[in-house]
Amino acid sequence: MALTKEQIKEFENEEKDAVSFYDFYSLARQIAEGDKKWAKKVYGKAEKKAEDSSDINSLAGSIYEELGDKEWAKKLYEKAEKKAQDSSEFLDLAEKILEKLDDKESAKKIYKKSYGKANHCLDFINLAASIHEELGDKEWAEEVYKKGEDKAEDSSDF
Repeated sequence: MALTKEQIKEFENEEKDAVSFYDFYSLARQIAEGDKKWAKKVYGKAEKKAEDSSDINSLAGSIYEELGDKEWAKKLYEKAEKKAQDSSEFLDLAEKILEKLDDKESAKKIYKKSYGKANHCLDFINLAASIHEELGDKEWAEEVYKKGEDKAEDSSDF
């Protein structure tokens, strides 16, 4: 549905006032409902303001969903991978790549990075559950659960 004149004026004002990643990101999502071309430009501004893996991961998902731009989303997921720092960021990224792009090979590589960054029992539990649920790889999930068991420190971990 096309944007109304009132929406266009409101969004133009919001774009002028936008300063942060979230400002541009949320505005682009609203604009995308009626003007994909304009939304693409605003998403580009959001990308320039993105600070971490989480920002870029969210941006990639929205660009795929709202604009249907699989290639841009893929490039953003690669960029998010470079910025990811801990096990949970890699895990979230792998899950989004599977959900949006259905790319099991890329997701497996990122799951491995998540495993390499895992330090706590909960990191391994979450990773194993995702590997089992998303990839259906029971053998690998069991191996990861066992590693988590080795890291367990108290009864709540078990």
